[in-house]
Amino acid sequence: MADSYAGLARHYDMIMTSGYYDYDAYARELVARIGDRRNVLELGVGTGLACERLLELVPDGLRLTGIDHSRSMLAQARKRLGDRVHLVDQDVLRMTWEPAFDVAFSVGGVWLWLDDKDGGTHLGSHLLRDDENVAGLGNLARAVRPGGLLLLSVQEAHRSAKRPLPDGLQYVQEVHDDGNGRITKDYFVMRGDTVLAHQHSTYRVFPQTAAEQLLRHAGFRAADHESGALFRQYVRT
Repeated sequence: MADSYAGLARHYDMIMTSGYYDYDAYARELVARIGDRRNVLELGVGTGLACERLLELVPDGLRLTGIDHSRSMLAQARKRLGDRVHLVDQDVLRMTWEPAFDVAFSVGGVWLWLDDKDGGTHLGSHLLRDDENVAGLGNLARAVRPGGLLLLSVQEAHRSAKRPLPDGLQYVQEVHDDGNGRITKDYFVMRGDTVLAHQHSTYRVFPQTAAEQLLRHAGFRAADHESGALFRQYVRT
């Protein structure tokens, strides 16, 4: 996969920590769900914000591995996390680990649930082809021990929006649904009318029934779809 966040990497932390995600809330729920499990994989580690919060809550004994296909993001993660997390330039289509992890999680990474209060819930994926999603989930299942957990974050469905950023900047996102299972999303960092950064991303979206079939086929059984939870939980069969 190409480096899909190269255009936005320099501004990513500012966007994510200015109201886009509540990493503290995600980390608290992760800690509760991880329990005493210790070998943990983050899918799409980005700049390391989620791992950093996890390490603040569980400073000892947690063995974290983070993968990402974006070298620009991993460079920032290495500055943030040092050697506290094993960071790997890799994507799920090339992942070859034998069963090693007790938990795998994604906070808006490779896969995420998009909850549209009026139009149902869909699984969003950075992998655009159906065969890629089958292969990626299969590789992930082989990396998670039987009985291990897969935790996929839940967030509001993507919509066009604007909001202020520090230092007089503005974040703008423009979202288009093509009606055929793909959503395109353009991210902009603006100063006045000047575009400082622009990122174009495309997501494959699966209706809930099709998504659950994909996950079951790969070997993940739905375990917890608690209303209002920040993650959907699956067990590796």
